[in-house]
Amino acid sequence: MLPEGGKLLPGVSAGLAARISQFASLRYFEPLARHTTFKVGGPAAVFALPKSPAALGEVVGLCRKEGVRHFVLGGGSNVLFPDSGFPGVVISTARLDGIAIDGEYVTAAAGARISELLALLRHQGTRSLDFLAGIPGTIGGAVAMNAGITEAQIGERVESVWAIDSGGEVVRFTRDECRFAYRESRFKVERSPILAVRFSLGGADYDASALLARRAARQPSAPSAGCIFRNPPGDAAGRLIDVAGLKGLRVGMAKVSEKHANFIVNLGGATSADIRKIIDIVRQK
Repeated sequence: MLPEGGKLLPGVSAGLAARISQFASLRYFEPLARHTTFKVGGPAAVFALPKSPAALGEVVGLCRKEGVRHFVLGGGSNVLFPDSGFPGVVISTARLDGIAIDGEYVTAAAGARISELLALLRHQGTRSLDFLAGIPGTIGGAVAMNAGITEAQIGERVESVWAIDSGGEVVRFTRDECRFAYRESRFKVERSPILAVRFSLGGADYDASALLARRAARQPSAPSAGCIFRNPPGDAAGRLIDVAGLKGLRVGMAKVSEKHANFIVNLGGATSADIRKIIDIVRQK
């Protein structure tokens, strides 16, 4: 049910919400802290859960046509929403979780969890994507930021990506067209929502247990968004933060992890403002 008055927040009308509801389940003033690994963030005016990749495209198209702020949210592992929330439409890919194996390839919808994809592939006897073990979030977000480890990046295994281009069309991009770079892709730069990804299952297998043990030894378990800063060429951001004497820096209930200085952790009850303040201090150093 819509709040009284026909307005949700500035820029989101009851009429637009009604049109979006044809393609997605809606929640109003949904706390975004429930949907991010940082466990912070105020309410979204409209929180939409499209029923299919095609429906996601329709919702994005409606928001673009009306000029309404919108944000496509995957697993919430690399996002920091303000404490005041998001005065627009947050479009969740949570229900777009289909996975289909076809010989030497697997196609996963944008909202498929990385952990679920790996579990299914292991059941089929394939471990070539196990270098992603322990990386939180969804396939769409992982591909957009070209997630990975020192030894491998997800973009190396991409065969093609279906995404919505700036003109609102669904386009299939080849791996070369994705323009993968260190923690980057055209989808991140152009803010093009990913619908699905097809991966090649060729290549070397990885030991998920060893990688998970390595992560546990090096990374904190408290809520975080993973590494905050990109590593500069030839160095590690965590080492530089440590050398600057900022390991353990605390603002409110947020803190630079003493286990890995490139992580900011929520000690319980942190605000987005606490985390943003730490980020600003580190940048200034």
